[in-house]
Amino acid sequence: MHIAPERRSRRAAGRVLVGAAVTAVAWRSLGLRSAQRLDVRLGDALRARRRPGRRADRWVVATTDLGSLYAVGGASATLAWLGRREAAGDVAGIGLLAWVVGQRTKRFVRRKRPYEADGVRRLIRPPTGSSFPSGHAAVAAAVAEVLADEVHPLGRVALRGVAGYVAASRVDVGVHYASDVLGGAGIGIALAGLWRLVPPGRWRRA
Repeated sequence: MHIAPERRSRRAAGRVLVGAAVTAVAWRSLGLRSAQRLDVRLGDALRARRRPGRRADRWVVATTDLGSLYAVGGASATLAWLGRREAAGDVAGIGLLAWVVGQRTKRFVRRKRPYEADGVRRLIRPPTGSSFPSGHAAVAAAVAEVLADEVHPLGRVALRGVAGYVAASRVDVGVHYASDVLGGAGIGIALAGLWRLVPPGRWRRA
């Protein structure tokens, strides 16, 4: 899908601003008791439908790693196989960058996960590091936004839908609060904007 360079740059700059604002709001909420209580309520509401052995829960457990580096590798390899080498490089690069930034950010935030702080039932193996931000949400959002300008509008909706699903699934399986995935998504969106603003050659050298 062809988009004029000026328009692409405006969109990229907009993503940086939106992503930074979303991340800042999520970060600020960590210091507000009212926001913390809302975090707990939102998670409880999402998990209220759970029943032992539900097929839907098994589906969520099986697909929550769509925001992992394994999924990034699979998507990148598929795009390369289809002859979309530039897109494959974008997916691999932004996915890895989002994951690294997310993991680095965790070092500055010592937040317990829902199953540690509130006794939430965890459906997957315990992840490492702080609860904030969600690395899976960051990766999914970054990949979706980097590809958004390359696909048909319906494809754009689908990509963002998958990113939103990954974020919600991390809350559903009990390893993140809503503000964690919001912060992760903000990081991913901002990084996707930067990815499009910086010339590709610089990213390759980095």
